[in-house]
Amino acid sequence: MAKSTSSFRLDLQVLRAVAVGAVLLYHLWPARFPGGFIGVDVFFVISGFLITSHLLRSATGESGIKVFAFWGNRARRLLPLACVALLATIAAIFVFLSESTWKLLLRNVIASGLYVQNWLLASDSVDYLARDQAPVITQHFWSLSVEEQFYIAWPLIMLAACAIALRSTKSSTDIAVRNRAIRRNTFIALAIVFVASLVYSLWMTEAQPGVAYFATTTRAWEFAAGALLVFVPSIVRATSAWLAVRTAASWAGFVMIVATVALLPDGTPFPGVAALLPVVGAALFIWAGDVERVYAPTVLTRVRPVTWLGDISYGVYLWHWPLVVILPFALGQPLTTATKIGIVAASLLLAVLSKAAIEDPFRYGRFWKSATRRSFYPALAGMVAVTAIAGFGIVSIERAAPATAVSDIPPLGSDIPSPSDGPLTPSIANRGDDRDNMYDCFDFDKSGPYVCSYGPENSDVSIAIAGDSHAAHLLPGLILAAEQQGWRLTTYVGMNCDAGLSADCGGGQDSFDQIVAGDYDLVLVTSYRGSASPIDGVEDYWSALIAEGVPIVPVADVPFDTQAAYTCVDASGGDASVASKCTMSVDQALDDVPDRVATVSERLGLDFVDITDIFCDDSVCQTVINNVIVYQDTPSSHLTATFSGLLAPRLASEIAALLP
Repeated sequence: MAKSTSSFRLDLQVLRAVAVGAVLLYHLWPARFPGGFIGVDVFFVISGFLITSHLLRSATGESGIKVFAFWGNRARRLLPLACVALLATIAAIFVFLSESTWKLLLRNVIASGLYVQNWLLASDSVDYLARDQAPVITQHFWSLSVEEQFYIAWPLIMLAACAIALRSTKSSTDIAVRNRAIRRNTFIALAIVFVASLVYSLWMTEAQPGVAYFATTTRAWEFAAGALLVFVPSIVRATSAWLAVRTAASWAGFVMIVATVALLPDGTPFPGVAALLPVVGAALFIWAGDVERVYAPTVLTRVRPVTWLGDISYGVYLWHWPLVVILPFALGQPLTTATKIGIVAASLLLAVLSKAAIEDPFRYGRFWKSATRRSFYPALAGMVAVTAIAGFGIVSIERAAPATAVSDIPPLGSDIPSPSDGPLTPSIANRGDDRDNMYDCFDFDKSGPYVCSYGPENSDVSIAIAGDSHAAHLLPGLILAAEQQGWRLTTYVGMNCDAGLSADCGGGQDSFDQIVAGDYDLVLVTSYRGSASPIDGVEDYWSALIAEGVPIVPVADVPFDTQAAYTCVDASGGDASVASKCTMSVDQALDDVPDRVATVSERLGLDFVDITDIFCDDSVCQTVINNVIVYQDTPSSHLTATFSGLLAPRLASEIAALLP
């Protein structure tokens, strides 16, 4: 390398500029730059290299690794600006975004403020109920969370390696011997992290790709790749041969990164094997250093706008994604080329201003640097402010929800009533969480069977329900009906369990056997009209139950909730008279996504329970009835628990008419 690892590296500023530019372009033009998200992988390699270089110099120096001083420097450098960005994001959530997203987004703000956003997103990636959630305005904090966790763990790993080295060389007074042991032990420790994390990443990318993308454990090898560069001999000879090698390495790394950004096929499992491309590319570029030749890619170090972008890359990364999420809502239309260019300009401007006003004063301010403990004060104050304000917002939303019982709502009739005075129930902000007992006994992890019963054990009437989440969203109404009628209700509900004998339904055969052995008076079955289960699998399941003499009764699925109708309710501001006009045409709600229950029932010659008249007349289907919001979400079209409860009398009547 032309410069030592301790000197300022302009080539790393170029790499930062490429990384943040790739992420920015990906978020604005994903079809043109499908692999732009790998910019974060490049950042991970840079961080691994720089932090390890710094810690290793400290470890082999007189003072050794001062963990709290290191953490204080990182906190002072990164957290004040991050917390300001999160506080601004909270304000934007309340001003620009729909109430139905507030609780979700504030929960994610808290996760970002505590730097565990990646683990929350990893959890949500396998959460069946999170599949319809709105874009998370703090999603970009997942990589910052991984970095902060790296900053906490890395010095501790190196400190442990150093302690072992010092113990093994305590009888020697030769500093060189001590330092060689420190370097050796540190190298071994980081190599173990690299290998273990890489192997785990490859496995998890196949087994659970959503978790693998966000997990710290599947990304640690990327930091370790940069860290191990510190132990690779630097080439400082200026001979033509060595310059050619460095130039080739620099070009190879640069091309690998740019090609991945532009050409990575959409849907490629990641991180996995594909992550080797940007990681190896970044490592080659860093190893080659600043090749001071006009025909090397590091000639960009002499292009001030490029290194300037590297200087402000942190601010650009923090500010750009909230703008991408907010602007479509603020403008009431999708992003255009002009607004995307505006986002680029605004991100740069905010980054410049925040660097001058927040980032640099805390990073370089004499007062904050004068004592280690002072480095933590701004960070702690910011984190407390973020979590307290977001937490207070969530509590306020929940407390503000109208305390309306199902018994206080006018009964559902054959004619859809006009809206009455009063608030919507549940509130718009709480509609997505209005689930009550829907999922108390639901097989989310495919480890079933999950079986629960409600009502008196000695009841003369025993009924059951089997199916997917569209069976589960009937449970508030069914449980209420069973309690009122004195029936015993047993549930067999889970993911993909509309096709109950499918391998995708956890414990499917066991559930089937229990249903057959249950000697139920009636078994309700249903299926989401947009289900991923093959319709033939649903038919096979129902046919198998019939063959065993089980008295099944299909229940027609609810109308499909369109995005336009869902957004319309959100835009009503809680005004029932406005929200009641948020309707869907019969074609959109019933015909565009046909009800598979009706199709399979017709194939098998079964009569089925159809309560569509509660939702629809001859021309439109409602999303607000009796001032009650009908749907939690779109496109999954789950009923709110409040509305499901209103179905109890109708369900009781339909079931009673079918009982032997």
